[in-house]
Amino acid sequence: MTVAIVVVVVVLLLYLASRKPRGFPPGPPRMPLVGFLPFMETHLPHKHLWRLSQSYGPVVGLFFGHQPVAVANGWDAVRESLLNDDLIGRPINVTSSILYNGKQRGVMFVEGGFWREQRRFTLHHFRNLGFAKKSHESIIHDEIGDLINEIKDMKTSVNLQSVVGVSSINILWAVMGGARLGREDPQLTELVNRLNRLFRAGQINGGLVSVFPPLRHLQSQDSRFNTVLNGRIMVLDFIQRAVEEHKATIDPDNPRDFMDIYLNEINNSSDPDSTFVEAQLLATCLDLFSAGVETGSATVSFAILLVILHPHVAQAICRELDEVVGRDKLPSIDDRHKLVYTDATLTEVFRFRGAAPFTVPHKAMTDTTLQGHRIPAGTMVMNNLYSVHMDPHYWGDPFNFRPERFINTDGSLRKDERLIPFGKGRRVCPGEALARMTSFLIFTSLMQHFTFTLDPALPVTDTEGKSGFTLGPPEFTVFAQLRF
Repeated sequence: MTVAIVVVVVVLLLYLASRKPRGFPPGPPRMPLVGFLPFMETHLPHKHLWRLSQSYGPVVGLFFGHQPVAVANGWDAVRESLLNDDLIGRPINVTSSILYNGKQRGVMFVEGGFWREQRRFTLHHFRNLGFAKKSHESIIHDEIGDLINEIKDMKTSVNLQSVVGVSSINILWAVMGGARLGREDPQLTELVNRLNRLFRAGQINGGLVSVFPPLRHLQSQDSRFNTVLNGRIMVLDFIQRAVEEHKATIDPDNPRDFMDIYLNEINNSSDPDSTFVEAQLLATCLDLFSAGVETGSATVSFAILLVILHPHVAQAICRELDEVVGRDKLPSIDDRHKLVYTDATLTEVFRFRGAAPFTVPHKAMTDTTLQGHRIPAGTMVMNNLYSVHMDPHYWGDPFNFRPERFINTDGSLRKDERLIPFGKGRRVCPGEALARMTSFLIFTSLMQHFTFTLDPALPVTDTEGKSGFTLGPPEFTVFAQLRF
């Protein structure tokens, strides 16, 4: 009798653990305890979750362990999701909880009034410091000049993501920390490499540790989770040292950069419940620093790789640069409207190999609906931008790299509302303007100065890239020959 009771209880628990909420979007079966996690592809998960929509429709309902998840695929579902203000929350990020003593900090993984206040403050003061404005261009040009000289001096093939990553750090750090760092500094190279490993090791679904946090204590140091955690700790330590230097040298009446401005805000606040505390400054800098460096270097690296593989595109870009800019000065943001083919090429890179196939995961703040399906409060929402950018019914030939699709018949650049590499709505990426500006200036300057060829010692078999938190380029190195 006791055995029978145990069997009944176990069966009942397994049944309850496999149920889905009433009205939840259709999707694959929910396995007890682990949900869909054992079946989730870690390589190119954006393609895997898009394929599921062929069976279940544009909104796929599944579970990562006990966490309900709705995956929006296709323009209609993704647009509705991103514009629904009930879906702008953030799921708990486990590594953030560890780093910040159980709290969510920064601007990427927070929500509600805390997020609105911190985002507004950060964007306001970054703009005042010249963030993504014409006045910021001279800083970018200085960094590009050093980048070009470094590539000129290299006697071997070049790892573009590494050297461009150093430039991305310095461009961001000029606003955040007030000074450019020496390109020869080994700490800087290690930061770039650690960030790249961190983003490749990350899992968009969070992995098992996000579902069962105690499992992190059983993970080896080279596990994906600890690669992410240790990478974030290293970057946080770097930022902490900079903050300490700023605290020791700050002139409250003459703030030099974002760190000084934020420290002034902390020091001037008399509110015991203020969200402006040093831990939040560190977290904000970590968020902006990490995301901006890796995605920026990935975009430029993908762009160079793709034009190498499409020589007619490279030739057209160089011809346009010679005609519009010449060879006596670096390309400027003011040249952009005249460099239509070049701009269309970068636009096609954002569509074809955008660094973010998914937006950062969202969360339902309250019960709501998506494409007619019930989305309970607390549900994680994954917006599959790849499914929008590669939709054959809209783009016709999405798997062909073709910059001409973004050029109008009158020769002007064509804009398309379905190109949303930085997201859309209230959670749109706050670094979009700077990312577009820096990728344009670095890419055009490199194409102006060099002819690139692939190093045959590291052949590229496909351009799908390497998954992680974001999409990185495949491993490749290039030889750079001066054009003049």
